[in-house]
Amino acid sequence: MKEIAIKDLYAGKPDAKDEINFEGQEKFIKTFVVADHFNLESLLSGSNCFITGFKGTGKTALMFYLDGMLKERDHATCSSFVFFKEDFADARRKELQELSRRILSSIAVEPGALTEISEFEYIWRWLIFKQIVNDNEDYGRNLFVDNEIWRSFERIILKIKDPSSKRKISIPNKIKVAVPWKDPFTMSEVTPEMEVDLRKQGSEAYFEFMSLIDQAEEMFSQLTKTDIPYYIFIDELEAYYGDDKIFKRDLYMIRDLVFTVKRLNSIFARAGIKNMKILCSIRSEIITAISRFIVTKEINKVISGFSLPLNWNYSNDNSYAHPIIQILLKRISVCAEADHESSLSIYRKWFPEKIHGIEPASYILNNSWCKPRDIVRLIITAQNNLHNSEKCFSNSVISALTKAYSEDSLQEIKEELRALYASEEIDIIISCFTGYKTNFSIRDLKNRIAQYYPETVLETKFQQVLDDLYRLGFIGNFLPASKTYHWLHKGDPNLILSDEWRICIHYALHSALSIGGKNDYGLNIGRDPQTGDTTKATVVKVIPQFALVEFKIYGNMYDGRIHIGEFGNKEHKFIWNLSKLVKIGDTYDVVLSDFNEKHACWNLKFTTMR
Repeated sequence: MKEIAIKDLYAGKPDAKDEINFEGQEKFIKTFVVADHFNLESLLSGSNCFITGFKGTGKTALMFYLDGMLKERDHATCSSFVFFKEDFADARRKELQELSRRILSSIAVEPGALTEISEFEYIWRWLIFKQIVNDNEDYGRNLFVDNEIWRSFERIILKIKDPSSKRKISIPNKIKVAVPWKDPFTMSEVTPEMEVDLRKQGSEAYFEFMSLIDQAEEMFSQLTKTDIPYYIFIDELEAYYGDDKIFKRDLYMIRDLVFTVKRLNSIFARAGIKNMKILCSIRSEIITAISRFIVTKEINKVISGFSLPLNWNYSNDNSYAHPIIQILLKRISVCAEADHESSLSIYRKWFPEKIHGIEPASYILNNSWCKPRDIVRLIITAQNNLHNSEKCFSNSVISALTKAYSEDSLQEIKEELRALYASEEIDIIISCFTGYKTNFSIRDLKNRIAQYYPETVLETKFQQVLDDLYRLGFIGNFLPASKTYHWLHKGDPNLILSDEWRICIHYALHSALSIGGKNDYGLNIGRDPQTGDTTKATVVKVIPQFALVEFKIYGNMYDGRIHIGEFGNKEHKFIWNLSKLVKIGDTYDVVLSDFNEKHACWNLKFTTMR
């Protein structure tokens, strides 16, 4: 293994597209990790055509990796990538196409265009047919058999005129359609152009546009595919909560793109075409926004039946063999030219026995959301701190990168929230948790909101905000009685709201939000105890059915009692005489169950024994 420092590691880029474009494909492919449960063949040759997941789970990276797999199988494969709102300079586009052997296109909507409509399926069918015609032309007309059926299909699509360039498509409010007409007297044919306002979907001109697309689809279903594999990858589907009309237009467009992709792939399947497919990546939060803000057309049924979700939660989630840890180890291996070294050997060389008292793999995973982008962020922040010349991820390196890593992580969650909330609402949500506690009860949070954030989105949409924050990994659940945590990225689908469970802030966000153990101690001093709190209780008296105790919590002393049944459960036997088992002065770890008004004391239970 070659001696290298942290600054020499291959970090990549937070966005896989940037990584490919600026770092090249070789190291990207070498360092790519596919989790064992990802069924890639379901995308390449099966019925799945959507890649779903939260921001940073590797959707774009997987599309580039699939492209590489296809070209390994058949060097002649034509891959066409379509990005949204992507501003490639023409020279840069040409350079990247030559380097990567893939066609790059971008689609954007003209500023303010098409905000009055909610149906985009015909528009999408036109745009994808146009993409196919352009790709076939750039590939020497070799993707389809160049017969009369192809030429008829091509003529129909070319009748539809728009001001876009070939590879930078801009969707306008109005297009033009060439309508052939033959003079009955001279029998000469002319082709006048009819203006079609895409916003007026009930007009005669729009019906003419629809008719052309239907004709094109009929011709398309009869095309003969050549042996050259052809795949279209559609990425960067975004919608941001801001201007309501533009936001909803973008959601309508993404929704109808999903239905269009599924429709066209179904045509390929019915025609028996096995070497052509359209693959599309979609962020989970965009799907949530579609379900929340517009008519869905049952989009969830389509996506769930035809998608590969990118989930990185894994059974050995505390092991160096976890695929997220393997991403880091593989990057070290490639840069250190350690092809013959085992993952365990690299792990032991590059990490101490403990990081702040915790096994290193567990520490890294507890400070991540089990996303590949977390590892990229970890390496980049390590390379940007004063200890980047060290040859391992020591405790000093980890301590030095904590603040920057935390702030970058919080920024990513804010980006995800932009699909669901306005900027000022996001600021209010983050402000509520800044400088507060690392874990708290529902009652605590409601009191804080009532005092400092009344009539804001936190109060009017309380449950919705918490559910969204849980989905994004900002918050999780913590059960003090058993020290149990629940996180979406660890496979726990729903936030638990109850007196016994607490809400906790993801550990990686503590530094950015200025919260921690010292904060908790200061804010909790003097407050009243609550159901679910844990403490140590000391026996002061034993009576036939109860051990009477006292306990200190949040700086004050309280009375409590533990029922004989609790001792029976603890000892796994029936207890007749409590005084033979329990003595004055005995101490126990307990959880507060409920307050007994009659006896003015707390009913207590034992914390879960391990």
